[in-house]
Amino acid sequence: MSLIKSSFYLVLISFWSCLLSCNNRSLEPDSTKNNRQDLYEPSELASTMRDMALDMEELKLKVNTGSITIKHIDKLISSHSTMSSDQPTDIREIQPSFQLFSNIYIEQLEELKTIILKQGEISEQILLFNSALTTCISCHREHCPGPISRIEKIKI
Repeated sequence: MSLIKSSFYLVLISFWSCLLSCNNRSLEPDSTKNNRQDLYEPSELASTMRDMALDMEELKLKVNTGSITIKHIDKLISSHSTMSSDQPTDIREIQPSFQLFSNIYIEQLEELKTIILKQGEISEQILLFNSALTTCISCHREHCPGPISRIEKIKI
């Protein structure tokens, strides 16, 4: 009986030790986790790129339904053209080709605007929309490959 009683106390003590240990961990703030979240602020370029992805996802729906307007394109050109002057997260990762890619992308949006003005076919709009996304993908292959799969999913 003594062995059973000893085993019971051993299990009980182990259980309480574990429980107290777990509770102590959960009560202690994880300062490294909180500090990283509080300190992280995306660069201007990262913010612009995130906005661009959301804008292009929205534009995809408008192109598909034929409801795209000059106003939509003008808004994109205005907000996306800042990418060439936005501060990147790491300036060393920006190659000279970045400026060229950003110019081509804006030119493709201008071409899309022209097609809309001429009341061009939706198939032409889709072609220009996809061309702009292809330019994004080409640029990201050289500079920041992470978002490529997301951009590819936006294509029509």
